[in-house]
Amino acid sequence: MTITLTQKENWELWAEAEMNSLQNPEPDEFICQVPRLLGKGYVRDIEVYPNLLLTISDFEYHALH
Repeated sequence: MTITLTQKENWELWAEAEMNSLQNPEPDEFICQVPRLLGKGYVRDIEVYPNLLLTISDFEYHALH
């Protein structure tokens, strides 16, 4: 089954995932799980210095057939 999303729908999925993600105990760190509809994994943001953000992504989208 192929899923077709508009850019707005994609943003809405990610916004919902962010709302459902827990804030990391570290004040300058945030982890967001990839929306299940899209795949699995996470995106992690770390503020290493003011105005300098390190993003670590480890996710895989579902395979398209």
